[in-house]
Amino acid sequence: MIEVLSKIEGLQTIETIRKELNLTKNSALNLVSKLKKEGYITTQGGGKQVRLYTVTTKKQRKRKQGMYDILNKYSKNLKLAEPYDHQVHGTYEVEDALIDAIKTESFRTILVSLNLFKHIINWPKLYRLAKENNCWQKVGALHDVAKTVFRVRKMPKKYQPEKFTKKVRLTLLKNKDNFPKIQNKWGVYIPFNKYDLRELKW
Repeated sequence: MIEVLSKIEGLQTIETIRKELNLTKNSALNLVSKLKKEGYITTQGGGKQVRLYTVTTKKQRKRKQGMYDILNKYSKNLKLAEPYDHQVHGTYEVEDALIDAIKTESFRTILVSLNLFKHIINWPKLYRLAKENNCWQKVGALHDVAKTVFRVRKMPKKYQPEKFTKKVRLTLLKNKDNFPKIQNKWGVYIPFNKYDLRELKW
């Protein structure tokens, strides 16, 4: 086993593993699956991107679910390719993933994050994280947008909007006039329209 691992140590694809070990594609996939279970391989990418395998001769610590793992877990229709391996430490839950998604300022990432509101249960934690990252306006606006698509848990009254004197953007895209009531309530420009939201339910 050590000899095999030494030959393919480093960053690989299924094709490079197959060629290096002179295996069929199915045999290479079976080997990768076995090595992954035993802790010698971690993966990243997939979807439209090439899946990459990091191979080591020593067992790797079990990887915790990061932002992209959680977003894809709770999104039935839209999936995100991971532009990088989002590693986390300690307790990392849907509330953490939502804040990190907002911080990306990515249209598609934030759109997919709307699914997380179906699973938010720790409002005190979410409020604390949002305040620490100066994005409570955005969380509140996204919650109200999510309500137009899904059945989501109601926001406790004590977290209802404060008076926001400055409007902010969720993404770097141009300002839109979507959902004017929500925009006025939270002072946040909403980049999504109803067609974008329909994609979440297809």
